[in-house]
Amino acid sequence: MQSKNPACLLESEPLYLRRISMDVGGMTRVFEMSAPAVSAGTPLPVVMAFHGGGGANYPFPQEQQFEILGAEEGFITVYPKAVLVAPNEGEWVLNTTEEMRHDIHFVETILDTLSENYCVDEERIFATGYSLGSMFNYEVACQLNDRFAATASHAGTMPVAPDSCAMVDPVSILHIHGTEDSIISYDSEWDWKNWDSVGTMRDIPGLVDYWQEKYSCSEFTETEGTSTHFVEHSGCDGGASVAHYRLNNLDHEWPDRIEGVSTPQVLWDFFMQHPK
Repeated sequence: MQSKNPACLLESEPLYLRRISMDVGGMTRVFEMSAPAVSAGTPLPVVMAFHGGGGANYPFPQEQQFEILGAEEGFITVYPKAVLVAPNEGEWVLNTTEEMRHDIHFVETILDTLSENYCVDEERIFATGYSLGSMFNYEVACQLNDRFAATASHAGTMPVAPDSCAMVDPVSILHIHGTEDSIISYDSEWDWKNWDSVGTMRDIPGLVDYWQEKYSCSEFTETEGTSTHFVEHSGCDGGASVAHYRLNNLDHEWPDRIEGVSTPQVLWDFFMQHPK
């Protein structure tokens, strides 16, 4: 859909991992971004990648592959950097409340800034994440479903009892997780550290069930791979999809490939199937 954004009247100059600082509610927040060179009027999807715990000063997993894919496919990549804000015990807020919305405001401000300067395809704004960043993907799905079309992430989960998760427009979800994850359990609910504000975290089958039940999905398919089991719930509210790759015998590390396909390509293929 052609955007009415004035930025769509301009060509997009190539940008590579530029570091940008901004004030968000009195806090200095930082993100890195890249953008491809495109002609005027070309709408650009956005892929926002949330790093794992302690990962603000390191490249996102397979960052260069994401960068190459973004240049080839014509999408903006964004890497927000988390900060630790007391009394939270981790950099990303994992159970957003009215009193702890600084990360959500940060993401909203990034999107507003991008839309002011680029011809953003508002129907194709996506999120991915690893570990703690994957857990924050579910805050995106709960708090910013009016702006994001889909999330696809690895090795995270979400609270059993989120403070709020109201749907304006259902977000398609792809969750990837190893069965031998020694940090974020595949099969068991768990309590990590002393995050009273977060509470008990879901096991992965329970995570998938939460979303497919929330969306009233009516159809189900599954595919057995050489080292994976893939399930997809479709026929969901708002045309959304809830999918899951179970990676047999994988621990917590980010997978470079899934069934022979690079993980960034797997995520991008899912994203392209699920615009707003």
